[in-house]
Amino acid sequence: MIVPGLAFNKEGFRLGFGGGYYDRFLSNYRGDTLALTYELQLTDELPIEVHDLAVGKLITPSRVIRTYAH
Repeated sequence: MIVPGLAFNKEGFRLGFGGGYYDRFLSNYRGDTLALTYELQLTDELPIEVHDLAVGKLITPSRVIRTYAH
């Protein structure tokens, strides 16, 4: 599943759009997850809450980052 986001850290956690919709859906989803992002959307720090779920891969125009969620 391709998961959208505004910003991501290299562990695959994301800053979403504030509704928690994807985190609720992903809590029961058992397939692979990835996010398409630009390098400028990658950041070292994000606010992470207990219910937040990381994606398995981050794909930028120049590289693929496999995360711990993979």
